[in-house]
Amino acid sequence: MPQPGGWRGDPVWLAEVLRAEGIAVVEFPGWRRRGHGVFEDVRGIMVHHTGSNAAAAESIAHGRPDLPGPLSQLHIARNGTVTVVAAGVAWHAGVGRYPWLPTNMGNWHTIGIECANTGTSPTAPHRRNWPDAQYDALVAACAAICRRLGYPAERTIGHKEYAGRAQGKWDPGAIDMDVLRRDIAVRIGVVPDGGHGAMLLLRGATGPQVAELQRRLKQAYAAYAGHLRIDGVFGAKTEAAVREFQRRTPGLTVDGIVGPATAAALRLRVVNRPD
Repeated sequence: MPQPGGWRGDPVWLAEVLRAEGIAVVEFPGWRRRGHGVFEDVRGIMVHHTGSNAAAAESIAHGRPDLPGPLSQLHIARNGTVTVVAAGVAWHAGVGRYPWLPTNMGNWHTIGIECANTGTSPTAPHRRNWPDAQYDALVAACAAICRRLGYPAERTIGHKEYAGRAQGKWDPGAIDMDVLRRDIAVRIGVVPDGGHGAMLLLRGATGPQVAELQRRLKQAYAAYAGHLRIDGVFGAKTEAAVREFQRRTPGLTVDGIVGPATAAALRLRVVNRPD
């Protein structure tokens, strides 16, 4: 993990890591040079909704008469397309506070993601008016950035968590941030389990931790896992190999999920950064 506070300098690698995640990416002209200055360090991600389903990436790049752009680093359309708008500082956070951020300095320490969405209402249930393509792209983008920085899913916060008290913000509306962070963690491949920070890997997870699981199964248990591809994707074949390992290991529940007990039996080491 970058020290002491986070990744120093502008995240000019955004487009690269998003494409590597399988996301449809558009690069806004001049994005690498766009910003209100250089990041002091990047400590996390802040998620927003634009207030309109039709808000385009151009509006985020150019801003408003009262607030010049860029207004975030990323824009996510309703069809799941992610536009990289800026690499430098963007005016997206404003005043507020969060435990791992300096007070009122969110712009200088977080990558902002603006999603083209009305937000519905402050009390709407999770994902109302969020198309699957848009929500899935949000999860994937946050996971890709967290992996690149070596951060857990907890480093993704909502504008409402940072500026709710100071500014009355409620974005992203219709997004339960705890559920979003869990979905991001599943995508990264390491999920907090039972509040104890233990490992939990299951079907649908991706990333270096899954690749390490596959490597461990393939090398140590070739008789029933030699066919596995080490691709970092927890699919049907990985789940089948995990189930077979659990069947052959006394005391384990045969559920195809790598929880603390199965991870310990596999002697699975924690991987925080890509191989």
